[in-house]
Amino acid sequence: MFSDELKDDLRNPWLRGVLAVVAVTVTVNIAFISYAFWSPPALVVKDYYEKGKSYFHDQKIRRQEAVNAWRLQLLAPQHAKLNQTQTYRLYVLDHQGKPVHSGEVTLYAYRPSNADDDFRTTLSYADSGTFVGSLRFPQPGKWDLIAKISSGEHQYDTAQRIFVEK
Repeated sequence: MFSDELKDDLRNPWLRGVLAVVAVTVTVNIAFISYAFWSPPALVVKDYYEKGKSYFHDQKIRRQEAVNAWRLQLLAPQHAKLNQTQTYRLYVLDHQGKPVHSGEVTLYAYRPSNADDDFRTTLSYADSGTFVGSLRFPQPGKWDLIAKISSGEHQYDTAQRIFVEK
């Protein structure tokens, strides 16, 4: 008796429609969850959680360091091109506004959409306060550039987002 009523109910097109919507919703959710596990997002910084957690705790220290901070300006070409070697410059002034004459400068290129494409290069001293290097991007799209300079006990960095055209 119960199975006859169930068979009659399953013939109702409204019930079939509701069951189909529920089945599609569950299937899509399972697919999204599976995709999230198989291809996790590529984060620019590996220890993002620790850095984010300490961000607000370190504000007082950063304010004190800002007085003695160096000023860095990263100059990228106006139109970054795919598979084309182009020159990138970093201008560095010390806390007194004088050009820096020495230091080790590394330019990191991070691709937010795929960490496998990340790379780095060393910029060499070119002129008073100027460090120069050549970059060639293997993939088009958005890239985050982070230039870090170390000179003795001083270490500073600057970041810039660029778009690499095809």
